[in-house]
Amino acid sequence: MALFVMGAAALAAPTGLVTTAPPPRILSSGALAGKVILIDPGHAVLNEQGWIINPGARAARHGAWERDVALSVSEKIVPILEAQGAKVIKTRTSDNPWRYSRRKQADNRARAIIANVLRVHAYVRIHCDWNRSRQFKGFTTFYYRWGSRELAKCIREAMVEALPGHRDNGLHRRSFVSVTARMPAVLVELGVLSYRPEAKDLASDAFQNTLAQAVATGITAYFRQAEK
Repeated sequence: MALFVMGAAALAAPTGLVTTAPPPRILSSGALAGKVILIDPGHAVLNEQGWIINPGARAARHGAWERDVALSVSEKIVPILEAQGAKVIKTRTSDNPWRYSRRKQADNRARAIIANVLRVHAYVRIHCDWNRSRQFKGFTTFYYRWGSRELAKCIREAMVEALPGHRDNGLHRRSFVSVTARMPAVLVELGVLSYRPEAKDLASDAFQNTLAQAVATGITAYFRQAEK
């Protein structure tokens, strides 16, 4: 099953099938009025047998999971964007925290297809990083298509402003963001779970609120800039 949430309305459909549901109320005013944004909390994929095939990274043996941090931050982003008039769709929710797919690669492709079929205006993927070097830290912003660069730049700038003292690892072009998405698509690594001080921050509700506000601010800045 693939789960989509549009505001307060949840929609479940078999893999490869998109159905329709009553759209959420869209504010008539606001910087994002009329915009549809897909927020994708990374990982948390089960196969048909119920085995986890895409668990995501983990801070330590008993530390926070990337999939949980990504979902929590994503759910905090939604009301901020909705307050600006956007319709927000999520690929996972706290009520339905898992996606289902036969293979990890198929799940990645399916989400880009969803973005294309729903004709969203922006596709933002939320992740946390992990590195063998225990000294690697900071946030990183990725895009692939050149049409996605400005969105990535706006999100990065908002993260820099919101996170003084945290390392900005820059803006990078990588195909893993999405080769097939037809709209601006960005992947944000919010921080590094293998770096202990940052892992502690990422598990913090207050820090997650800061991250959510930064990502939402970057998205809003992009659309304001695009309309000038």
